[in-house]
Amino acid sequence: MVVRTGSIATKLLRQSRQWIQQFGAKPSIEFWNLASNDFDPAASKLSRSPAQKLPVEAYVDATWFKQELRELFGRNWTFAGLSSDLKRSGDYVTVTTGNCPLFVVRGHDGRLRAFHNICRHRGTELLEGAGQTGKRIICPYHHWTYDLDGKLGAVPMQKQCFPDLNRNDYSLHPASLGEFKGMLLVHPEPEANFTEWLDGLEEIAWPHEFGRLCEIAEMQYEIRCNWKVFYENAIDGYHLQYLHRNSLGGPRTDKNKWEVHGSHLVWYSTETGKSKCLPEALSKTITQWGGPIIEAARSQEYGGVYMLFPGTIITADPTEISVSRLIPVSSNFCHLKVRTWRSCESVSPNSGVTDDLKDLPGFDSDTGMYRLDSLDEHPLGTGDFQWEDIWICEKLQRSMNSPAFSFGPMASGSGAESPIEFFQQMVLNNLSDTDI
Repeated sequence: MVVRTGSIATKLLRQSRQWIQQFGAKPSIEFWNLASNDFDPAASKLSRSPAQKLPVEAYVDATWFKQELRELFGRNWTFAGLSSDLKRSGDYVTVTTGNCPLFVVRGHDGRLRAFHNICRHRGTELLEGAGQTGKRIICPYHHWTYDLDGKLGAVPMQKQCFPDLNRNDYSLHPASLGEFKGMLLVHPEPEANFTEWLDGLEEIAWPHEFGRLCEIAEMQYEIRCNWKVFYENAIDGYHLQYLHRNSLGGPRTDKNKWEVHGSHLVWYSTETGKSKCLPEALSKTITQWGGPIIEAARSQEYGGVYMLFPGTIITADPTEISVSRLIPVSSNFCHLKVRTWRSCESVSPNSGVTDDLKDLPGFDSDTGMYRLDSLDEHPLGTGDFQWEDIWICEKLQRSMNSPAFSFGPMASGSGAESPIEFFQQMVLNNLSDTDI
């Protein structure tokens, strides 16, 4: 969005307040000298003098990692699936965020609800994966039975074993559920504010409507790096021209940008003077490597990557959209679960999600995941930017465990490494004690 100079004073005051709330200090004098003919408030939230804010311990220390699970992922929104995944009453999906196993289920009244996936008797996880639970939810351990609205409906041998039990006191613990563009996001706390978390994200250009697309793939990568290493690589515009010169073809740091929307970041190529979803090298050849063009997304004037803090990643182009969930596993490991949709023209009538994914490079039949050490060729020879990124992230993680490791300077710019500093501040804002 561009704001003319007539409203800059008002915008600057608002930006200053937001900056103080986020960083505890006023922006540098450089921020105040941005009053040119065109002013981009989303880009102005990124520092012109970025610096590393997280210590190396944040990427390798188990105690730090446990705190992130508890305080960051355990108190934030996580992608669970699409509302269209749960069409009938009893349809459900499970997801774990931080240390909190949750599930979403569609009730008999048609409403979607989120709960902690924990029986109120002995604490057993109630549901697994995704599927259909029927008219009620039955704990596999002692068969305590819950209605789809979370109320405890039946307890075996209640009169003999629990004569004083009031079933109204043992409903499932509720969690929060939000829906954005057809995507379901869950939060472990029952009264979390979804609108506050979106923070205007719903007002920017969006590429696709899931209801008009068909899912073609669901994949999961095992990545040997801290989740923040992968996240920071994804928002690093400085490496695009170098690591991905053969797969993405750039663009340069002055020809791409990340915009800030609340705690989230959205990426655009600016090579043509417009904010577009693809580097020009790919845009010109999309009909050769992509599927059928999705007509509503033909213009490419929307974000190519949407990083929804802390771990939901959306990538889009005129042929498809993918939603990924970045899953922290340990201080040195993470998983990336990716779902992809394309025009239904590219999907055969009876197929749905493709069955031949195990034939793709990197598939490990023992784990059912895609792993770097299962590739038959060097990552740089695959022509796949995902494998290039995973390769570089694992190399960086190994280096971080060396006593000789230290962080150097960051490249300045919204299309360089300034977004990394912003992300790191968001991490710190969610942790109560970083002096571990």
